[in-house]
Amino acid sequence: MAKILIVDDQKSVLLTLEALLIKDNHLVTACMNSIDALDKLTNEHFDLMITDAIMPGGATGYALIRTVRSNPQLAHLPVILLTGKREKADIERGIESGANDYVVKPVDPELLSAKIQNLLAKTEKDTAHFVEAPVHAKAEWETKTEIMAVSELGMTIKSNIPMPLGMVTRISSSLYDDIGISKVPLRITACEETKTATETFYKIQVHFVGLTEKELTPLRLWIRSKKTF
Repeated sequence: MAKILIVDDQKSVLLTLEALLIKDNHLVTACMNSIDALDKLTNEHFDLMITDAIMPGGATGYALIRTVRSNPQLAHLPVILLTGKREKADIERGIESGANDYVVKPVDPELLSAKIQNLLAKTEKDTAHFVEAPVHAKAEWETKTEIMAVSELGMTIKSNIPMPLGMVTRISSSLYDDIGISKVPLRITACEETKTATETFYKIQVHFVGLTEKELTPLRLWIRSKKTF
């Protein structure tokens, strides 16, 4: 259970989010503008914030996130940006503002829940589980890199060097073409040194950042086609 602040100027969106979060046993506080949200953040502790990107009065979610990141007391607060925009430029803008992740309206409840769980998780065992499809696709990441598995949430990557947690990056791989999606930003969520009898490598967990519903459909179909029973 976590205490979550949700910010959106549309009452219907707040009610929908509140119902989804309460169903997952979270405590929810709702605000309809960034001024009220900042007041709540200043006076109360929250484990995570979900904010709309565009709100009336010029006080955007992007600006709210930048303000949060500039405050030493709030700088590490996990933030999910919620918006109806699907353009890659908007995803990039959200990442640059400091959002940990990005969800496009209409909200996919399962995906939002998984993203929240993974942002809140303190250990790998608490991470939400999605069915993974085993793959062995080569990728370029300024080092020797191999994609080991793919899920709706992200990928498991094998690398000969560690990667810093929280870093947002991209990798190039023909696997994207096989799945039918474009190259999307990836956030490093876990990096674990692994030793075998023949080699030592780093097993890296990455999450897709701002994957749209249009891209989720072919990804889900591809994973199901690769799933072994």
